Amino acid sequence: MRRLLLPALLLVLAGCGSSSDQLAPHTREQLLGHVEAVKAAASAHDRPAAEAALGDLHRAIAEAQARGELATDAARTLLAATERVAEDVRALPRPQPPPPVTVTVTPEPPVAEQPPEHPDEPRGDRAEERAKRWREQLERWERERELWRKVRENSGNNGNGNGNGNGNGDR
Repeated sequence: MRRLLLPALLLVLAGCGSSSDQLAPHTREQLLGHVEAVKAAASAHDRPAAEAALGDLHRAIAEAQARGELATDAARTLLAATERVAEDVRALPRPQPPPPVTVTVTPEPPVAEQPPEHPDEPRGDRAEERAKRWREQLERWERERELWRKVRENSGNNGNGNGNGNGNGDR
């Protein structure tokens, strides 16, 4: 890998160091920084980082040329050299996929009973109280039903002549 990478990087550095009319000094420093980032990532055999650094270098070259800080010929030379470096970077092994992740799912804890409506009153007492009130309501309904049944019976037999005598209360 170093056999191809070192000459290509030297070409990039030579392109950056050519005559001052082709490259502004601050642009040269910026491009050298990108070249160093590519070199460091490639030396560490970090293919994703090297590819990202190459992309940054390509953008920096294009931006410098667009601003007029880099001559077209110098940009072509630099891009050709970076393409040779890119070939070398592509020869680096791809990163291994991360090891599989084991996920352990624990069941939800059982849901606790609802707290009583009144904290001082146990839950069982509330159920008994509701059942008692329900029975009382049923008894009231039964009493009222019986009362209405008697009223209907008497409305037909009240002896004032208004009833029809059939016991259903129709008039």
